[in-house]
Amino acid sequence: MATWLTVYYTIAALALLGVASVVFYLGLQHSLDDSSWASLEEKVSVVTRLLERMPGGTTGIAPKVAEEAEISRNFRSRFMLRVLDARRRVLVQTRGMSTLLPDEVFPWVAPGESESRGQIERDHRRFLLVSAAIPGALEPTSPWRLQAALDMSSVQRLLAGYLQRMILVLAGGVLLAAAIGAWIARRGLRPITAITRATERVGAQRLHERIGEAGWPAELTALAAAFDGMLERLQQSFERLTQFSADLAHELRTPINNLMGEAQVALAYERSAPEYREVLHSALEEYGRLARMIDRMLFLAYAEHTLRAPERASLDAAHEMQAVEEFYQMLAEESGVELSCAGGGQVFADPTLLRRALSNLVSNALKHTPRGGRVRIEGESAADGAFRLRVSDTGIGIAAEHLPKLTDRFYRVDPARAGGPGGSGLGLAIVKSIMDLHGGTLRIESTVGRGTTVHLYFPQGSSG
Repeated sequence: MATWLTVYYTIAALALLGVASVVFYLGLQHSLDDSSWASLEEKVSVVTRLLERMPGGTTGIAPKVAEEAEISRNFRSRFMLRVLDARRRVLVQTRGMSTLLPDEVFPWVAPGESESRGQIERDHRRFLLVSAAIPGALEPTSPWRLQAALDMSSVQRLLAGYLQRMILVLAGGVLLAAAIGAWIARRGLRPITAITRATERVGAQRLHERIGEAGWPAELTALAAAFDGMLERLQQSFERLTQFSADLAHELRTPINNLMGEAQVALAYERSAPEYREVLHSALEEYGRLARMIDRMLFLAYAEHTLRAPERASLDAAHEMQAVEEFYQMLAEESGVELSCAGGGQVFADPTLLRRALSNLVSNALKHTPRGGRVRIEGESAADGAFRLRVSDTGIGIAAEHLPKLTDRFYRVDPARAGGPGGSGLGLAIVKSIMDLHGGTLRIESTVGRGTTVHLYFPQGSSG
C-alpha cells in the first residue's frame, strides 16, 4: 500500500509540476515575443520619423541607418535595417543583411497599408520581420520602403536555457516528491502497522487483548473500536461455548450414569421378568430426558444460527392461549394447581414457536407452584399495535440476584429450587431465543414466596 501511495503521489506531483512548467514556459515565450515585437516596432517608428524628416533626400539616409545599426549592437537582439526606393532599389542596408535576409523574404506591403509583419526561420535562427512604406520628405509621391528585422537568437538561447533548467527542476521535484511521498505514506500507515501487530497478539488464550481507541487517527478510531467490539463478542462467545460444553458434559453425565448403574445392577444377577421390565421402564425415562435435552439444544442452535426468519402470521391470541391451557389442564389438576387464561387480541407470531414459548413458561410455573396455588395466562393488545403476554404463578418465587441469569443455558436457581422437580435449565433460554427471533423482549419479575411473572412483548406486524 505504501508503494502504491508513493507512486500515486509521484504521478500527481509530476502532473502538477509538468503542467505548471509548461504554463510558465509558454507564458515566458509569449512575454518575450511581445517584448521583441514591441522593441522592433519602436525601432521602426524611430527610423520612420527620421526618414520622414530627412532634409537632403537620400544623401543623408546612410549615416542614420548606420547609426541605428551601431546602436543595435548594444542590445542582446541584433537589429537589421534596409531602405529601398519606389523601384525596390536598395538605398542603404545593414552590413550582411542581403545575404542573410534578401528583399524577397520580407512581407509585401499592400496598397493602402503602411506596415506588414512576418517571421522566418533561417539557419536555425528565428527572425521577426517588418515592412513599412514611408513617404519621403522631398518625394512624397514616391515612398521609400523600409525593411526591419530582429534576430531572436538571444531569446531562443534564453528559452533553451530556461527549458533545460526547468527540466532539471522538474526531475528534481519529482524525485523529491517521490521521497516525500514515500515518507508520508509510511508515516501515515504506521498506525495500521501498529494495529496489525496488536491483532497478532490476539489468540485463543489471549482474547482479552484489546487495541484501544486512544492515540489513533480519527479515521482509524472507528476501525479500532469495531475490532475491539468484535474481540469482545468473540470472547463472550468463546466463554459461553466453554461454559456450554462444561454444562452439557455435566448434564449428559447424570442420565448416562443412571443408565449405566441400572444396567450394571440388572446384570449383576438373575432377575425376574417384572424386575427387568422395571429396569427398562426406568431406562426409558432417562432416554426421554436425554431426547428432550437434545431436542432443546438443537432448537437453541437453530435459533442462534438460522438465517431464515420465523413464518409469522396474525394469530388469535385467545385461541393459542386456550390451546396451551387445555394441554396442561390435566397436569395442573394432578398437581392441585389452578390453571386459567384471560384476555385476547391479535398477535403477530409463528404459531409453533408461540405455543412452544407458552408451553415452556406454563410448564416451569406448574413445576414450581405448590399445591393450592394458581397459574394464569393473560394477553392484551398494546396501544402501539404490539401484543403483551404474561404467565404468572403464586409459586416459591426467585431471589433478585438470580433474575439476570435465568435465560442462560443450564442455569438453575439453588438452593431455592433444589427440592423441586428436575429440569434441564434450557426452558427460559429457549423462550429468550424465540423472542429474539420475533424481535421482541422477555422480562421476568419475581418475589420470593409470592410468585413469578414472565412478560413477553411481541412487536406489531409491520415491524416484525
